[in-house]
Amino acid sequence: MPLVKVQEKGQVTLPSKLRQEAGIDVGDYVEVRQEGSRIILIPQHIAPRHPAIDGALQEALDDEKAGRVTPVFNTPEDYRAWRKSPEGQKFAGS
Repeated sequence: MPLVKVQEKGQVTLPSKLRQEAGIDVGDYVEVRQEGSRIILIPQHIAPRHPAIDGALQEALDDEKAGRVTPVFNTPEDYRAWRKSPEGQKFAGS
């Protein structure tokens, strides 16, 4: 096994042969585990972010921040009563 030196900020350069054999490319993620005195790197496959999903999540966060969320209901009757109230009438689809 090759010997590598730990650099400033804990950086380590993985030898290219080991990266190729493990299928690790520039920008890939690895999980780091400690087992006793050993440090184990496990390649991880992470799905890329999707703009539509990011947009929907941001819209949901904006709704929550603006107070456009429903209260918690204990029964269907509680929900129906809320929908008939002035507050419930403000929601889309009323």
